[in-house]
Amino acid sequence: MILNARNKNFGDYTNKNTPILRNIICSALVGLTWFLQFFFYGMGESRLGKGPSSWILHMAFIILVANVWSIVLKEWKFVSKKTYATVLSGILVIVISVLVVGHGNSLK
Repeated sequence: MILNARNKNFGDYTNKNTPILRNIICSALVGLTWFLQFFFYGMGESRLGKGPSSWILHMAFIILVANVWSIVLKEWKFVSKKTYATVLSGILVIVISVLVVGHGNSLK
């Protein structure tokens, strides 16, 4: 509400050009995705045990999926090559860490 007041865009809620149905559908998809991440986390935790590795893998995949989608949707299109390389390096580090944690769990 503070941002609506600051940006003077309260009228967007009643503006006929605002894509309200699309916004509601996108909001529902985000809510469903948010719910499903806990659903799948619970499934994964039951297989990995209640140790920290299940939470580590859960958080890693949230970061990976968000970054991969941002690359697919070209959110990083206008950044410098150094910034883009940093993002790709971070993704690579997370993938390697997931592999290390997965391998460590297989040694139990």
